[in-house]
Amino acid sequence: MTSAPIAAGPAATGTDDRNVHGNAVALTVFSAVKRWGRIELPVFVEFLRRGGNSLGDLRTLSFIQSARWSLFTEIPYNGPPQPQRRLTSVHLYFESNFNGGWEEYIDAFSYVLRLGMWAFWGSSYGFPGAVPAGPFKDYIHANELNAAHYYSAYPEATATMVLAALQLQPRLDQLKWQATWMTPTEFAAAWRAFLTETQPWL
Repeated sequence: MTSAPIAAGPAATGTDDRNVHGNAVALTVFSAVKRWGRIELPVFVEFLRRGGNSLGDLRTLSFIQSARWSLFTEIPYNGPPQPQRRLTSVHLYFESNFNGGWEEYIDAFSYVLRLGMWAFWGSSYGFPGAVPAGPFKDYIHANELNAAHYYSAYPEATATMVLAALQLQPRLDQLKWQATWMTPTEFAAAWRAFLTETQPWL
């Protein structure tokens, strides 16, 4: 069985205004999957669910807000009720939200998550490998679609800032509660201790 990726129109640049809201950037990629990928991809996903650490380094890339891979065989009709469009082969749908530049984002996937990129895209038609990054970027461009509409709840906050706020908030709440019965001297000492403890998130 042969197939080709869904036509994406002109190659996306990764900086289209429709993909950007403040510091948040959206990336959407479609690719046709070879027959053996129908088995390999679910097995790899199940491996991850059971504790595999092949993408463990993804957590260290704090500029990535989310990343999701899905397999599908049909596309719902966008409009009046119509039958779904049946695809000639399984397609891999990838969506991600991140902070920073498109080039740096793909570089991170190429060099930090090399094994994970092969496991996800290795069965897709035309995948050149994650390294070197140049051909991989060309591949993403060729299969990328611009967002019709993109919204970020916190457009001025990066993923790093959101994670820091989540770490900081409980400690700040505790200090506020303790401050209700502290003397000025006690509060000054507690405030200094708070700043020292929370320095990594400020």
